[in-house]
Amino acid sequence: MSVLFILFILHFSFGKGLAATILDIYSMSKDNDPILQAAHAKHQATQEQRSQAIAQMLPTISASGQTGRIFQDIHSSDNAVYGIGETDYQSTTLSLTLTQPLFHWELITGLQQAKAEILRSEAEYRLAEQELILRVAERYLQVLAAQDMQTFVQAEQSAVHQHYELARQQFKKGLIPITDLHDAKARKATVDAQVIEAQNLLDDAHQGIWEITGQDIGTLNPLHSVIPLQGPQPVDMETWIKAAQSQNMALRLRKYAVEVAGKEVSRLQAGHYPTVDLVGTYEDEDTEGSLYGGGSELATSEIMVKVNIPIFQGGMVSSRVRAAKQNQTVARQELIREERQVLRKTRRAFLGVQTALSKVEALKQSVESNKLALQAKQRGYLSGLYDSLSVLDAERDLSMTQQEYAKARYEYLLNGLMLKQSTDNLSLRELEQLAQLFE
Repeated sequence: MSVLFILFILHFSFGKGLAATILDIYSMSKDNDPILQAAHAKHQATQEQRSQAIAQMLPTISASGQTGRIFQDIHSSDNAVYGIGETDYQSTTLSLTLTQPLFHWELITGLQQAKAEILRSEAEYRLAEQELILRVAERYLQVLAAQDMQTFVQAEQSAVHQHYELARQQFKKGLIPITDLHDAKARKATVDAQVIEAQNLLDDAHQGIWEITGQDIGTLNPLHSVIPLQGPQPVDMETWIKAAQSQNMALRLRKYAVEVAGKEVSRLQAGHYPTVDLVGTYEDEDTEGSLYGGGSELATSEIMVKVNIPIFQGGMVSSRVRAAKQNQTVARQELIREERQVLRKTRRAFLGVQTALSKVEALKQSVESNKLALQAKQRGYLSGLYDSLSVLDAERDLSMTQQEYAKARYEYLLNGLMLKQSTDNLSLRELEQLAQLFE
């Protein structure tokens, strides 16, 4: 089944109101994400470097030919063999040359460099695949977070509007001061603006999905109301850090880059070394005339070992070697930077999972408490125990707590994926496990 047909079916299904799963988004992004497609093309191009390096070590064969007419006018000659007067004749030369490199240090190190470059490219593509999984999860959860924000803000808007109408009626009856009415009116304007902002954030989140899939996706499967919550396994942070230092794909990529830079230094230093080639030639010259007056056909075969010893090249080789050593230093410093970033990201993801776990439990209780507090203040407002601002604040607090609770659950899931990526354990299997947590 073609990719276009699958995309058509998915687009048609979503258009009919079926929700897209996170695996649907991943499937579309794998074929349409420009970042992954560029990484794949770059990886494929790098694979050719080994073939090119080997090709330079194999024999090269070249053929050439030339033909022309020669015109001569001998005015005088002390050689009795030469004739006097004008003559012209045809001359044709065909040659075949075979060159086999016997010793070129730059070719040997070039092959080693190509192998290291391929390993670096494989690590880079593997990293791009992991980052796509992470981006899909992040964009998916961003849409759900924006949907939650819109839902909660709209619920707050409805409650605030109802409270405003109630306050307006009570003010007309002289039951509340005008300050209460002004508070309700001001909060109504604020929450109306928040609804517009929430809609804009949701639209931008959907654009994030479109950016990696090239498809307009409508509804997404929401997260189950209850999901299993578990801390990092193992629970020791140092175990995760050691695993990241030895397995992290971004770190491995930098190590290969240092190796490639080192091979480049060695390859350029070979510009100072002798080269040895085996050269064989065959030449056939057919001449219809000559200074002697008669034609000839001459076939010549040669085989030789050609040694070239560079003596002085204007300092070009030394300059290139110095530049390559500086690039090698750059690669080493980037490796150090990556090591530190990996350490920081691993710690942050590990602590992020633990923090999110604590926040989920605390915010879950806070949501329930804020609901009870709002109900109590709504009843107290009717009896004159609370003013309008107290009720409005309670409604705002409930909305914000609900948003924070939903956000904490998404942070828990995303930090878990980041932690697995830090140790090169992020694959489609983890995304499939994540998909089971959605409705």
